[in-house]
Amino acid sequence: MSGVEIKQVAPSVRLGEGPHWVEEDQALLFVDIVEGDVHRLFLETGRHQVLHVEADESGSAVSLVIPVEGARDLFLVGLGRSLAVVRWAASDPDRHTVKAEVVLHTIDHHCPTNRFNDGKCDPRGRLWAGTMGFESTPGEPELFKGSLFRLGHDLQISHMLDKISIANGLAWSHDKKTFYYIDSCTYAVDAFDYDDSTGAISNRRKVIDYKAAGLQKDIPDGMCIDEKGNLWVANFYGKKVICIDPTAGKILRTVELPAHNITSVCWGGGPAYSTLFVTSSKIGLTEEQLAAEPAEGGTFAITGLGVRGVPPTNFKADLEMLRDKLAK
Repeated sequence: MSGVEIKQVAPSVRLGEGPHWVEEDQALLFVDIVEGDVHRLFLETGRHQVLHVEADESGSAVSLVIPVEGARDLFLVGLGRSLAVVRWAASDPDRHTVKAEVVLHTIDHHCPTNRFNDGKCDPRGRLWAGTMGFESTPGEPELFKGSLFRLGHDLQISHMLDKISIANGLAWSHDKKTFYYIDSCTYAVDAFDYDDSTGAISNRRKVIDYKAAGLQKDIPDGMCIDEKGNLWVANFYGKKVICIDPTAGKILRTVELPAHNITSVCWGGGPAYSTLFVTSSKIGLTEEQLAAEPAEGGTFAITGLGVRGVPPTNFKADLEMLRDKLAK
């Protein structure tokens, strides 16, 4: 693809996920789920910080990281089956270990082997995050064990969907009327009617069916939206990211990557949001595959796509309520 450049910007990790661009720091956040690590890469200086979050009673997986709006050193993370807040300053050592400052909620008590997976904030700054069943082989979890939750500004949690197998990509249309969602085991991207004022969703339907589109081996994973309203979807097992027109339900573009298990995507790289960051995983690959493809598990920056993304939304908590919880 003429003009498109792909560069690995961070060393390989076991299971990279959840990229989130922080414009004020010119930094990319992402997680290594199985190691329980949050990574922060400052693109201008090359500084690479790693924050290890100690396990809580619900597990050790760190599945998402999102800054808390108005509280520069606070971040919301998925920790096992919990949503927790950690404190992390840019002045901290480059490798640092913390315990959660506070656990806001622990869910799925009926399925103790579940864990949180992907999560993102809606246009109003409410967190949407979902869980998944135990996964012994990538892409093959215990089916229908997970749920999708919404965490409000008041720190109260709402159950939005059940019978989810692998909670994954999320995005909202620019007119704030449509919520796009991926449960990976449906091999599809779905859409819902979305009420921005209440956060309610309804009228679930398919945007694109992977099998019908000829993507027989790919698993849809993380997702983001560009300025034109098109969806960019990471394809686990597919070695690529695809761009989908959600109105027509058609694949517009495919970008091949030097890693098999592509996990998630986000826009960033500066005020233009013209860089697509991509995370990947090396879980489940053989020694021969890892030797042949040393970039497996890497995080990549794709430039020259000729399209821009939109800034992510941080978690907009009621800071007084959050400070009360932190003080207890």
